[in-house]
Amino acid sequence: MKTDPFAIKKYPKWNLKRLTFTAKARLIEQEARRNFQKYALPEKLIANLPSAPDIDYSNTAVTPIQIQHLLQALSATEYLIDTVVVEVGSYRGVTTQVLANATSRKVIAVDPYIGYGGSDQDYCYFQKSIAGLPNVIHERVSSGEAVRNWRHSRVSLVFIDALHDYVNTAFDIEAWSSLMVKGSILAMHDTDQYSFAGTRKAVFEACNQKKQFAHPNNLTLVSL
Repeated sequence: MKTDPFAIKKYPKWNLKRLTFTAKARLIEQEARRNFQKYALPEKLIANLPSAPDIDYSNTAVTPIQIQHLLQALSATEYLIDTVVVEVGSYRGVTTQVLANATSRKVIAVDPYIGYGGSDQDYCYFQKSIAGLPNVIHERVSSGEAVRNWRHSRVSLVFIDALHDYVNTAFDIEAWSSLMVKGSILAMHDTDQYSFAGTRKAVFEACNQKKQFAHPNNLTLVSL
């Protein structure tokens, strides 16, 4: 298993292990930016998508066409009974709400809301978004901690939209793939932005040999 970046943060900043990890991570990000085009995956759009829901898109970075492809992936995995859906990085809960409204499966939202892309204000929005949705369970822990202490059913759909760098994305892909059943779908956000070149590299390395389910701009989905 790859090193959990959040576990590294437990060491003091001057700790040799943390310094070495951070230096290596920065070098990988530089390489990913230099070779940004090399790590591109082919576009693949799905026809006859579900309608885009009428939601407040100002509170999410996920676009209507991306949400339509996520809903298609949700529908395609609905036959995998006794499984759950996982969202890694929930921000203000907009996509959490959309996914939960479109399935009877439990939706496990994993987000610690400790300052890495999630503020107290975002957490308040999240709580409002999921209010009244009995199939949403919030795990307020880091991605790695959630995987290590997993207490739910096996997973049929994972949407990774957490920290957008190589070490975090690569770790999340490997960690959550270990809990997924055959036929499940792994979706990763922000895979085509130069500012998140490390995420693109991680997705390319992990997924370029897997069956591509769909790839609208900035969202990559693969079948496992």
